[in-house]
Amino acid sequence: MIELFSKSLAMKNINVMITSCGGTVMPGIIQCLKIVKERKIKVIGVDMKKDAVGFYMCDKHYVVPPGNSPDYIDAVLNISKKENVDVILPISQQEFIPLSRHKQLFENIGTIIACSDYESMKTANDKGLFLEFLKQKNLPCADFYLPKTIDEFEEDVYKLGYPEKPVVMKPRISAGNKGFRILREDIDKKSLLLNKTDDAYANLSDITKIFKNGTFPDLVVMEYLPGEEYSVDLLVKNGEPLIIVPKVRVDPLPGLSRVGIVKKNPEVEKLVSDIVKAFDFNYNINIQLKYSENGVPLPYEVNPRIAATIILCAAAGANLVYYGVKLALGEEIPKVDIKNGIKMVRYWKELFIGEDGELFEI
Repeated sequence: MIELFSKSLAMKNINVMITSCGGTVMPGIIQCLKIVKERKIKVIGVDMKKDAVGFYMCDKHYVVPPGNSPDYIDAVLNISKKENVDVILPISQQEFIPLSRHKQLFENIGTIIACSDYESMKTANDKGLFLEFLKQKNLPCADFYLPKTIDEFEEDVYKLGYPEKPVVMKPRISAGNKGFRILREDIDKKSLLLNKTDDAYANLSDITKIFKNGTFPDLVVMEYLPGEEYSVDLLVKNGEPLIIVPKVRVDPLPGLSRVGIVKKNPEVEKLVSDIVKAFDFNYNINIQLKYSENGVPLPYEVNPRIAATIILCAAAGANLVYYGVKLALGEEIPKVDIKNGIKMVRYWKELFIGEDGELFEI
């Protein structure tokens, strides 16, 4: 449960830590804090790489061990003490799992970790457990299987309609759609080899050859959803959604939206509301879903953290990154009017750093 901290903190200058500052989408997330007008926010970035792009936009930054290192928690705890960090925003799954598990250590020094409880995070982080949870709660979800062997994998792929229908496979625990593949029999391997493509296609025979000998990995095989794709951002308090921003993913790369459009959809908003209530989630949550061939929206993944395209929510009238900070501090969340139809087009932009470490422009 979220504790409501003293209102005396309201509007005072605060220190916010952001993890995983090396991500290519980090500039947009940091910008959500930099555009805040009602108070001064000192942004402290941490990452395991010294050239993390977000470091050049933060007020202070530190290199820390990887999130799965036994030294990670102590490193972040010491930085939090040194910088008097008020709120930590965990960005990657490698970090939000250990941070959620050690929330009390940070609360003891006055630092709030803005993420859900450990058990909820652990279930949400496993794509298989997430789908099983939805099924147990009688909530809609894509049809799926969790094979344990290569033989079960082949059987499950055929149960899902292969080769007449494409089938999706992905690791149960991964980030950024690593290992995601769409299995279809009609792929042109020569075209995939010789032409630049962002599509993650394979066929069943290729996959079975790879896994025939050796340890079979923890995978989800799932029905292919051909319809419109939504990435929905929510701000949640004790399972109750405070703000919902549905976004349609247009021309997506695997794991990354190139173009997104805010598109209100009562059917989708009702479904994601039911999911966050069932999980009793808190803070920033992202749920991904697509429409099935029968025209039904079906969730296939949840990200219990700040999502990559959350700056689109700020452009549409809801700065969910900052509102997550305010929620952690026990402050009132303002009423928002989400602007429908706002579009985001993502592009690459370079930073230039001189020998003295200072940024410069050309």
